[in-house]
Amino acid sequence: MSYVQQTFHGSYREWQVCESTTFKLLKILPWSSNDEVALGKEDVVECELLVESLMNAPEPYEALSYTWGSAIQDCPIKIYTKSSPSLPSSTINTEIVLVTQHLHAALLRLRHPTVPRLVWIDQLCINQKNTPEKNAQVKLMADIYKRAQRTLVWLGEGTMLDEDRDAIIDATTRMSYRPVDNAYSSLEDQLIIQDLIGFEGRDQARKIGMRRRQLLADILNRPWWTRAWVFQEAVVAKRGTVLCGSLEIDMEVLINLLDGVCDHDLREVGESASIMHTSKGYKPMFAIREARFEELYGSSSSRKSKWLAMLWQGMGNLSATDLRDKVYAFLAFSDSEEAARIAPSYEKSVEAVYSDAAYRSIQSVESLDVLELAIKSDKSSINLPSWVPDFSQPLPSLPFMTHNVGSTGFDASRGSSYPYWTHGTTKDVSKLYVRGRFVSVVESIAPVVFVEHKPPKSLHDTVKLLDIINWLTPKLQFMAGFPLHKIRERVLRALFAEGAGRDDTPGNLEYVDSTSLKVYDNEPTLLQRRHAGFFRRPNLGAYSPKYKELVSQHRYLRWLEKVVKVMYHKKLFLSQHHEVGLAYEAVEEGDLIYILLGSKTPSLLRKVSESARPECYRFVAQCYVEDWMRGEKHGGREWTVDDTEEFAII
Repeated sequence: MSYVQQTFHGSYREWQVCESTTFKLLKILPWSSNDEVALGKEDVVECELLVESLMNAPEPYEALSYTWGSAIQDCPIKIYTKSSPSLPSSTINTEIVLVTQHLHAALLRLRHPTVPRLVWIDQLCINQKNTPEKNAQVKLMADIYKRAQRTLVWLGEGTMLDEDRDAIIDATTRMSYRPVDNAYSSLEDQLIIQDLIGFEGRDQARKIGMRRRQLLADILNRPWWTRAWVFQEAVVAKRGTVLCGSLEIDMEVLINLLDGVCDHDLREVGESASIMHTSKGYKPMFAIREARFEELYGSSSSRKSKWLAMLWQGMGNLSATDLRDKVYAFLAFSDSEEAARIAPSYEKSVEAVYSDAAYRSIQSVESLDVLELAIKSDKSSINLPSWVPDFSQPLPSLPFMTHNVGSTGFDASRGSSYPYWTHGTTKDVSKLYVRGRFVSVVESIAPVVFVEHKPPKSLHDTVKLLDIINWLTPKLQFMAGFPLHKIRERVLRALFAEGAGRDDTPGNLEYVDSTSLKVYDNEPTLLQRRHAGFFRRPNLGAYSPKYKELVSQHRYLRWLEKVVKVMYHKKLFLSQHHEVGLAYEAVEEGDLIYILLGSKTPSLLRKVSESARPECYRFVAQCYVEDWMRGEKHGGREWTVDDTEEFAII
């Protein structure tokens, strides 16, 4: 079999891999073979470039996961290649190749004194200037990392003292592995973390603890955690080893330690004061942990919705130099049907890649879950159809399915699928043809925008319930004589979007309504006792009903503090039919509320053309509307085509 296109001319960059399962590998030669080192001259890393079949690699290889750092390539290495890789007796060519400083430092660390090391490195194993080769190799990247014996995560050099390194490794060997679905550290692990980085003890011990906490926070602040491609590489790896200067540690073990330290900080100093929780890698670390758990133990049926969840992670927490990679870097999490439809192509524009990805996702899962992400921020500069997400920008606010995009308890269209046949055979993805039912019109919008405070403020400071009630009461005159606490419960239900479709909502809606109001009213007392450590230490009245009630309310308050994030940068509105709703800041009076087939939540639309057939609308956002989130006002029955009309979203 021919492995490469026959255009060599002595340069390794002209080896154009064209077979669908062929890739290049780099053999890092041992430093003892370098005569220049023996003579005391400049140390030059020497490598041999090989071309192999991915399905039949001759020996186990490792894959490097790293960030390029500076794009300037000014560090020389030597690469040996054959004039024709398919012929064993070909002439050996030597070439000086320039790489980035960050990669050069990694190569020096990876080089073994006596044994060659076989590693896949994108900067050297993909010709970045050859678009056809790049397209083919990007499609293989997930398989390259899956098949690697080990993924080496290079965070860069560090200044860690040997005693701190040894203490960190010792702590990880004594800690028990904490499953992703276990939210709390064991008492034994808490004591190990306390011993490693605790505040208690003599001044010297406190200084050592603070220094080690800072070292761990520095690990979480490395750029590696925030790059789109390394997220995929870490999740699909068989096994990962993290390298940071002289520290070498198993990836799962390190994340378990960092998770325990974050848990410790949450109890001791609170989220806003924790240098761990405010680090760049805090959210990506947990996303990697959950995604690895899902990759190993999740069902194949969950992959259809997982891709959207990963794209959401990429929008909010991860970056890419090439904006097209905000889609391509997550193809490993799509099912085979999606992956086949969205082949990497760097000839396409960013607009074309995003539009195609959105439409192919709708086709594959036969739902409109992708609309959750189609909220444009003020920073968006890409010209896209209104229903296509700008994957390059974070959402201005959390979607209404905050627990896991595409997975929710909401079911506004009663389990209906997107009628893909409405789009016909046209390849024009500038329009999305849908079927939907008109529900109501946005009649009035509350003059309050719920903003996120850093550090977070209390629910009272965020929700501003009194201002909302004062705005709403005159508009609900027909409810005169209705108990005020029922109106307050109704407003809180809308503000928290019924728990935002989370699967950890504690109890039925009536329980949520009444308990939310009770906890909201008692929040000042609960916060006062929290700050005094009341909920962390055993209490003499631990078994009294009053104590149990306070502990129960505090747990519920913790849940509300998570759910409250769904209202950030949103507004409360009242519909023409007096339904209370919650929508993104972009909502305007007169916006039309529709239930679209294949959508789990209602959508806000604006009519563009009266004369066009079918009628055309712009997508504004998805929204929460009371009594429609599970099709209650539709009688709880399934939607049919006869219940809806056809139109286009542009």
